Amino acid sequence: MSNLLNTAFNFMGLLNPDEVDGYKIETLSRKNNEKTAPLQPKTLQPTVVHIAPKAFDDVMGIANRLQLKKIVTMNLDLVDEALRNEILDFASGAVYALDGGVMKLGDHVYLLAGQAVTLQERKKASPKFPWSKSN
Repeated sequence: MSNLLNTAFNFMGLLNPDEVDGYKIETLSRKNNEKTAPLQPKTLQPTVVHIAPKAFDDVMGIANRLQLKKIVTMNLDLVDEALRNEILDFASGAVYALDGGVMKLGDHVYLLAGQAVTLQERKKASPKFPWSKSN
């Protein structure tokens, strides 16, 4: 802030350009006319993690990744029906607690996302044949 004030006072002629607050000012020039670029914030890309749990203990990893704002795809083909339901119930509860959403991608394959992601199903195109009924 004092640099800005010193520059303003210097512009108005109130300060000696070589001396500020009793200290001599030295300016260093850039070597080879190097250009500087302003630092821009890195845009955060969503990270998608694929998990195929084989036991109920693997579900905590799913919940932890959701807390880290990662998108999780979960394949439950490798587990039996009872365990599949338990894993899906726990994962759905974790998603609900994080104000997220669940989308079924296929048979026993689900996409889980936290609140920062909007899940939207693609509309199925209706066939446009001359013999099909239009509504």
